[in-house]
Amino acid sequence: MSDPLLDVRIADAPPEPPAVELPPLDEGPAGVRQLVEYLALRGLTGGLAALPASLLRPLEALLARALPTLDPRHAHGARDFLRTAFPEADPGEVEELLRAAYRHLIDVTLRADRLRARMVGHRIGDFFDLELCDEARELFEARGHGQGVLGLSAHLGWWELTGHVLIPCGLGPAYAIIKPPKNAFLTRYMLRSRARMGALCLPRHGAMRALPALLRAGATTQLLVDQRSVRGWVEAPFFGRPANCDRTFGVLARRVPKPILVYACLGTEDPERFRFVAPRVLDPAEFADLQPEECAARVNQHIESLIRMAPDQYFWLHDRFRGRDPLEPSSAAS
Repeated sequence: MSDPLLDVRIADAPPEPPAVELPPLDEGPAGVRQLVEYLALRGLTGGLAALPASLLRPLEALLARALPTLDPRHAHGARDFLRTAFPEADPGEVEELLRAAYRHLIDVTLRADRLRARMVGHRIGDFFDLELCDEARELFEARGHGQGVLGLSAHLGWWELTGHVLIPCGLGPAYAIIKPPKNAFLTRYMLRSRARMGALCLPRHGAMRALPALLRAGATTQLLVDQRSVRGWVEAPFFGRPANCDRTFGVLARRVPKPILVYACLGTEDPERFRFVAPRVLDPAEFADLQPEECAARVNQHIESLIRMAPDQYFWLHDRFRGRDPLEPSSAAS
């Protein structure tokens, strides 16, 4: 039996954004140096992305082997992160996952923009397989009812492509919180490339003032809350280890009770085919009586489950436990 969602077209016209006042986004400096940096980066990534797969794949593998030595700070943090998540892994397995993380990040950096552009006008099924729980399928088939959806995901797989499923299925426009690069030309390019499909961006500072209104207006908020929080954080176990966790999700779930979609977009052996997985839709009532640290702990459990689906596609290079003792045991987890 065919899946009607797979026949939905990835349209070129983004949905109309709701009339909600958004916080201003600081684009960063726009001097000659920033322009040169932008042109050099766009030229390099565009040139590499244009290489045939027979050349690009070996090049990515070569860079992934070299980068742990060339980038010792991030490699050190990633090894600590990986040993936390997989304490049973031997050093060889840790290094293999570390190289996979570098390779995947290179691949996403080089190919995401071109993939987004190529998908426009095609069917969802031309690029994606959908693995949806019953509640997620009902949400998609009802096109969200314009009710607003609180999206929960991580820097996993092809997070830059998730809008090409969410928005055509009526869960748009979609808003994500970003930290813009310190280069106005890069920031403007990033905003343009995402806005074509209705994937819009909010700056971290001031986002909490806009998110409740956006949810009430029927938008989807894409919260990737797997990284270390530096302001207003709460402590909760992440892979069984105390971590600084963002409290935004728990606050929103209690303040604006909307369906909570747990999802990710994962790569496959075919470089132009992806799995969009949505294993859970959570009831916001689950968070109603929880303390902020309890909310964060429950959110982390769902994120961990997503990451374990494809650990070779996760952003382990983020120094998640900076400032924490290595492999500190968590009384909260026990």
